[in-house]
Amino acid sequence: MLLAGMAFVVALVATTRAVEDAAEEKISKDLLRTLEAFQQLSRSTQTRIRDVAKARSRDRTFLDVALTVNSNDNAAGLEEGDDELAGVQGAHEVILSADTEVFGWIKQGERIWAFFNLNNRLVFSHGDDEQVGNTVDLPVLDQARSKGSASVLWSPADLSRLPFTFVPRERIRQGDLLLVHAHLATTLGDEKRPEQSPRPIASPGHEEKQSLRPIGVVLSGRWVSDLLLENSVEQGVAGPAIRDARARFALLAEDGSLATTLPGFASVLDTKKDFSATEPRKVRIGEDRYLVREDVFQDVEGTPIGRVFVLRDLDAEIEPILTGFRTRLLPTSVVVVLLALAMAVLLARHLSAPLVQLEAAARRVRLGSLDVEVPVRGADEVGRLTGAFNEMVAGLRQRDQIQGLFKRYLAPQVVDELIRNPEKAAPGGERRELTVLFSDLVGFTTMSEEMSPEELVEVLNGYFERATEVLGQHGATLDKFIGDAIMCFWNAPLPQEDHAARACLTALRLLAVVDALAPELEAHGIKRLDCRIGINTGPGVVGNIGSRAAQDYTVIGDTVNLASRLEGAAKVYGTRILVSEETLRASRGVVLARELDLLRVKGRQLPVRVYELVDVAGATPPVHLSRFAEGLALYRARRFAEAREAFLASPEDPPSLVFAARCEAWVSRPPPEDWDGVFSIESK
Repeated sequence: MLLAGMAFVVALVATTRAVEDAAEEKISKDLLRTLEAFQQLSRSTQTRIRDVAKARSRDRTFLDVALTVNSNDNAAGLEEGDDELAGVQGAHEVILSADTEVFGWIKQGERIWAFFNLNNRLVFSHGDDEQVGNTVDLPVLDQARSKGSASVLWSPADLSRLPFTFVPRERIRQGDLLLVHAHLATTLGDEKRPEQSPRPIASPGHEEKQSLRPIGVVLSGRWVSDLLLENSVEQGVAGPAIRDARARFALLAEDGSLATTLPGFASVLDTKKDFSATEPRKVRIGEDRYLVREDVFQDVEGTPIGRVFVLRDLDAEIEPILTGFRTRLLPTSVVVVLLALAMAVLLARHLSAPLVQLEAAARRVRLGSLDVEVPVRGADEVGRLTGAFNEMVAGLRQRDQIQGLFKRYLAPQVVDELIRNPEKAAPGGERRELTVLFSDLVGFTTMSEEMSPEELVEVLNGYFERATEVLGQHGATLDKFIGDAIMCFWNAPLPQEDHAARACLTALRLLAVVDALAPELEAHGIKRLDCRIGINTGPGVVGNIGSRAAQDYTVIGDTVNLASRLEGAAKVYGTRILVSEETLRASRGVVLARELDLLRVKGRQLPVRVYELVDVAGATPPVHLSRFAEGLALYRARRFAEAREAFLASPEDPPSLVFAARCEAWVSRPPPEDWDGVFSIESK
């Protein structure tokens, strides 16, 4: 029953989402079509304004007055003197009287147009008769004279800042925009007789003898809310119809002024939303979600003059669809739930017997028995569940085996990784590049003679506790404790690309552990302890090695032997950490080290270049390091007397004193001619 209910909820949510997406996609396409129709309507409207301006310029009375006021300003009454405006006022009166119903589709009180002669003199305006005759400087007039026509969107603020009254203040509509079209009025005339009367219609066959004469600029204006933002426009009057009554529009001028049929849209623009011109976006206006598309608003010539937005209310349109869908879905869901319940009862009876058997097996596992195995019957869900249960028990057995084998040697996170990937801990040996570390306490034998066995074990356990914590922090695999010595290695059972660097840093940390432990022992009257460490990197065989009765996860090979020899050789040089050249190269510069010698140890014919670890990389090197390097170069050049002096310059450095003694011996008894500078150590 619960499963059926959950399925119903999931299906309802998924289907609701699918319905919403489909509805949004359809609304988005509708918005695109509405936006295209709106753009066609705006172009048709602007074309009509232009055509009306052309028609006005062809009116006989208008042409006569226009040519008169352009012949020269003096003849038009624009000369200086007491009667300077008489002529242009007369022209204004003539045009006003001839203002017939060429704009018949516009109410008489809403006519917004003006006429300027070629010298930018205001000849006629419905706005303010007193300003007739003034010279007006407007970019749109210059654009019309140069291109023939131009359009612009003016806000109420723009209208208030004009140098003439185009629209009286009481008729300016706040929250609206004025679509203004400037058209260069022309007529046909004879270029040789510019003063002759205009002839609007040329005689057939004589067009080539005539040319268009500019007579001024007609400036027309229509409110955006009247012409462009209506939800339904009669087809054929102003171009393609916008019949989507659900759409809301907004027009944004270049200066940020807005005209809209959705007042709340202004607040969305204030939030700096980035509306794409190609993809719709969702915005929230009040409590409703809207889908909005945007496009460039252009004039008739294709010049951008603003931005246009078209919106639809998603909540108002999608919610009725979802309500109907949920109403139809409910009866279907009840039937589905009842069928699911019946099937569940049948399946429960079929599955109950093997499930009871699985339950009994699970109880045995809970009590610690991991030798349980339930017979698998069939390949259905119960059969697969039984198989998974058997695999789980086998995995638990394997996990216990891995934990028992590795928990003594590895950090807990490494054991967890082996449990997740048991094939990495398979029995047998594997050849791998390894870094091996041997560590031994100096002075432990003397200390054991001075302490009781109980005290000795307590001290040793305290040291091992801190040391193994350091090993775990650097991902070491603890091989074994040998008395007071430690053997560990890296890069097995899990790969570690920086295994040499980890070993070097571990060695430096182990010295810090011994240095921290020594004062505690001295406080109890016990002689100070020290530590010697040898590290080598190379190939070795690692794995579970031993018999069936007893196995150890360990590493064997020449790499291990050399690491042990280097730990012992550190005593010869008086150093604390001795590493091979291969280890230092593989550590990739994480530590500061100095070259000590070419060393041949017992059991190896080839010498190895050995180094002393001094500190982590970036630490300030001691002064004696450079003196030692100088002495070592002289030593290998067989300039033993000079080398001895260089070594004796660092009496605080034990390796320098060791090499000074060698030089002393070679000065009195020089080495043979084939001497290669290799020092041999036959004992550990």
